[in-house]
Amino acid sequence: MAKRSFVPCAAIYNMQSKVFFGTLLPASPFTYEADKDELVAIFGRILGGPAGSWSRLTLGQRNQVLDALATRWLHAHAAVDIPLLPNRLHTWKKGDKADGYERLDIPAGPLARQKRYILMLWCLLGYEPRSLDARVSKQFGVETFVWLTDPAALATLAKDLWSRCRKAGIDPEPAEAGGTRREAAVAR
Repeated sequence: MAKRSFVPCAAIYNMQSKVFFGTLLPASPFTYEADKDELVAIFGRILGGPAGSWSRLTLGQRNQVLDALATRWLHAHAAVDIPLLPNRLHTWKKGDKADGYERLDIPAGPLARQKRYILMLWCLLGYEPRSLDARVSKQFGVETFVWLTDPAALATLAKDLWSRCRKAGIDPEPAEAGGTRREAAVAR
């Protein structure tokens, strides 16, 4: 059985900060210390209302800001790893009770790339990684997602999730097709 590990919200928070301070700010004309008020105003415009400093934003708000700023500040073919979040963690902010999610690790193999793509789509839709097992069990009669080895079943699942992403206004294409890619730490 595939090994599963827990990803705490604090680790997601730190990953987001690394993307913001380590990748996006250096590509911008701003410094956080000197231009904090302007950056907070930019956060507010992105979020559609008043916003606080970077540390006061929720995980969901931080991801929105990262997506928007990556599009503005990075060149068209740059890929940036913005952590994906299950819907229930979008409102978590620094200082809240410890929480997180169970990460699903995909073992190496001939179908690993397709499985990682499916898991990325699943997480883009805001679902918990571990709930993919229930979907696969119900639809294909296989107890866990990592045990699903039928290429036709994987293709069916990928097509369904791809169309759900499109209907939800989520870009399901990986960075190789252009633009930024929100790749989950979940999928690694």
